[in-house]
Amino acid sequence: FFWVVTGKKNGLTVLVTLQPVMNIEKGMSMNTFYGVNPPLSSDKSVKNSQPLGIFTKSQVNHATQGFQRVHEFILQDQSAKLLPRERVCNCLKKRIDKTKERDVKYNESRKKAHWSNVQRCGSVWTCPVCAKQITEKRRSELSQAVFNWRKHHQGFMLLLTLTFSHSSFESLRSLMERQKKAYKIFLETTKVKEILRKMGVKHKIRSFEVTYGQNGWHPHFHILMFTDHFFTEYDLTDTLTQLWIKACLKAGLSAPSMRHGLDLRDGTYADQYVSKWGLEHEMTKGHTKKGRNGSFTPFDLLQGSMIEAEFNGRSFKSLYQEYGVSTKGARQLVWSRGLKALLGIEEKTDEELAEETEQDAITMRTVDDFAFSLLCHSQKRHEFLRCLERDWENGCFGSGEAEQLLIVLVEAEIKRLGG
Repeated sequence: FFWVVTGKKNGLTVLVTLQPVMNIEKGMSMNTFYGVNPPLSSDKSVKNSQPLGIFTKSQVNHATQGFQRVHEFILQDQSAKLLPRERVCNCLKKRIDKTKERDVKYNESRKKAHWSNVQRCGSVWTCPVCAKQITEKRRSELSQAVFNWRKHHQGFMLLLTLTFSHSSFESLRSLMERQKKAYKIFLETTKVKEILRKMGVKHKIRSFEVTYGQNGWHPHFHILMFTDHFFTEYDLTDTLTQLWIKACLKAGLSAPSMRHGLDLRDGTYADQYVSKWGLEHEMTKGHTKKGRNGSFTPFDLLQGSMIEAEFNGRSFKSLYQEYGVSTKGARQLVWSRGLKALLGIEEKTDEELAEETEQDAITMRTVDDFAFSLLCHSQKRHEFLRCLERDWENGCFGSGEAEQLLIVLVEAEIKRLGG
């Protein structure tokens, strides 16, 4: 049982829960449900659908399991709203070639439609749409790297995690700067170099992740270490932890505990990390993706900002804006020099990975500026793609779901203008 508030604000349909509810399909507890229109299935459902609307403030229940996911296109719109000076504002909206219309193309191998002749921001930090594609490609690279190291170099893997103490009063930018300094001090310590040599570490891939919880921002590093022999002397972990604590203090960070500051795991955990890496940055890998141990991922914050949620006395809106500004220009993955070439991994930027949807795609249809503006205003860009995918599968064009969706949007706009 749960209480639901429904209503309208500025003509927009709103659906918000006032206390935790149960996601019947997934069996997951949530504290907030978003009034997102269901997939289009008939003319009637199109006519009854309304753009997403939000009102009220919600204090987040920290014990809940997560949010039901809103589509990444809608989250992209919200990110652009909160970060008006960033490239995400033009992503999948502004045309690349202004002399040509926007197209919808279809990738037959993936069976997915996508927008063409539109700019892509390639931001893994602030664009849910690009992040979904980029992190999937990066995870594939990580998996291939681990496989090649083991097969062709008879090597082994270790997973090192480095964290530190922090409070809700510290800014993310400041923590990131001091974290980077501490890591540099740690690696340049003579004793650390000796231990890493003893462990047989030849190469490293460092991953940067950030969540937000009861104690504020939690930036942390995961380091995949490529070794040339099987490591068994885990008694060295305490020594490494002590050296990491000293590095944190020298960098101006609060000292982590011996238990939580440094964690060293074997190849089994390294495999698990690679297989799951980046999932918290993707919108469609699960309905209830959420930070571990009750924390919030950046895209949790983004979604919570849509209902003006608050936590730790701060709005999710301000937290996400701080995150967006602080992570600009940061690198999510850092590979040891020459490692990609050694393992046969092609060098590609995030922007190049975001553009790869164009490969092996055929043009389905052209969309003029007026129709595209209606799709953007009603937040139906993603639904239009889904309609075209179903039309393609059913072999019905010209009178299919996509065309019906456009007709309904045009009729609604005429009515709005008083025509």
